[in-house]
Amino acid sequence: MIEQGSTGGLNATEKKVVKYLVEEGWTNQNIQALINLERPASVNFGRIAGVKSDEEIKPSSKEEFYEYQNFKRSFDLKTGLNPYVHERLIKSREAMKLAVSVFNNPTFQFRAENFAMLANVAWTYLILEFSDKNGLPLKRKNGKSISLSDFIDSEGCTFSEGTKKNLRALVKIRNETEHRVLGPFDQSWVRVFQANCLNYEKQISKLFGERMSLSNEISFALQFSSFSVGQAAELASSEVSDEIRSINAEIFGGMSEVQMDDLEFQFAVVHTTVESSKSKAAFQFVSPTSLEGKEIANVLVKHKPSAITHPYKPDQVVKLVMKKSGKPFNLHQHTTKWKQHAVRPNGKSENPEKTDLDYCYYNPTFKSYTYNDAWADLLIKDLG
Repeated sequence: MIEQGSTGGLNATEKKVVKYLVEEGWTNQNIQALINLERPASVNFGRIAGVKSDEEIKPSSKEEFYEYQNFKRSFDLKTGLNPYVHERLIKSREAMKLAVSVFNNPTFQFRAENFAMLANVAWTYLILEFSDKNGLPLKRKNGKSISLSDFIDSEGCTFSEGTKKNLRALVKIRNETEHRVLGPFDQSWVRVFQANCLNYEKQISKLFGERMSLSNEISFALQFSSFSVGQAAELASSEVSDEIRSINAEIFGGMSEVQMDDLEFQFAVVHTTVESSKSKAAFQFVSPTSLEGKEIANVLVKHKPSAITHPYKPDQVVKLVMKKSGKPFNLHQHTTKWKQHAVRPNGKSENPEKTDLDYCYYNPTFKSYTYNDAWADLLIKDLG
């Protein structure tokens, strides 16, 4: 394998090539341009002149020069990758591009299976290259190459917990779909796959440089068929097969709400229609972490009750109602109202959590009820 010099000096192979080119009549400028192509450290004119005057340096053969020239011409000027020295990274990037391309192709029927398989290949080549560059094990004790799962569980893995969980889910999906008929594809995997793509983009750029980025080479595919609100609702409510339900139980089982909401585990966007003329009607995609996304989520998504969504204790509700209405209001009236509107069970209920979440939330940790602004507004309305 041809090795380029990594310093400002020429290595033995480069010196022989320079000597050959000098004898072939190449100018110093053209020789320098060839030698410095995608070389980690540039070589100056002085080095070329030094080879010219050194009679002890023997020129390369014509065959050796052609091999060197092919090596130099094999560099991808966009990424800096060369199949002679970067085979794993090239295959890794191609596998991920194939995974996305196949999944985005609406004419294919086995998109989930293909994505899981190809993305596994992409990540495996990536971690093997990383391991090789950092002196980490490349093989198991039995002599076989380490797997993606082996790397994730090793001490040398630098990935975040969210990324690790996402990769374990990907491996699980690949293993389960490889030789089984699962029925209709479960759309919940789309979020896992999308996060996997973003994680891959982040890791390959972080570990091997921004030139490795795929962001300018692949993107979401446009589809020729229209997508109506009715179709979106049908998609969200579609049933999944028992086999897929079983796989999901293993992937998502035991995960906390925080882990499930980790964007490195499964990506999420808020979808909303844009009010416009019929000819311009469209879907808008908004990041769930943006201010706009959070505001939309409050309208579109059934809220997840917590002390944050329902921050007021009864005495605080009383003060808020009096402040906003300018009228007297007390705790006895508050008790009467929650009974009247049945927003929570009585104190002896065996199911204290059975509240009207539009107004009231039961905190199981403190065994107490809290309320939100909507409840205060309702009370103010009742006061007239």
